[in-house]
Amino acid sequence: MKQLKALLIDDVKLIRSELKLILADFKRIKVVGEAGNVSQALRMIREKKPDILFLDIHLPDSSGFDLLDMITDSPDVIFISSYFYKYSSKIKNYNPVGLLSKPIRRESLYSTLENLLEKHGTKEKNNGSSG
Repeated sequence: MKQLKALLIDDVKLIRSELKLILADFKRIKVVGEAGNVSQALRMIREKKPDILFLDIHLPDSSGFDLLDMITDSPDVIFISSYFYKYSSKIKNYNPVGLLSKPIRRESLYSTLENLLEKHGTKEKNNGSSG
């Protein structure tokens, strides 16, 4: 069974670490890299060709929206932010698979990932999803 390659893009290392820890419960998802800004993310996207981007909207050198406008590939996007209310109309233009509010809640991430895996044709049983 093919693993989905995920790239974590957030300027806060703690958020990336937390995501990586939770994603370890999902055998179908493999974290292939991390980036703290748009320029790092562009390089990682070219090198790793991820299937999924966990993407912060606010990044030090630009925005997550700008990053998506710069890439030609179209991986699935899960936005991460504390300010979704500010961007609701713009977010719709990018058709994200999910939205994760900071701080990230494990239950929200599980729900989003179940939808993503369903979209890719496979549901996954998780050991940690109930607690």
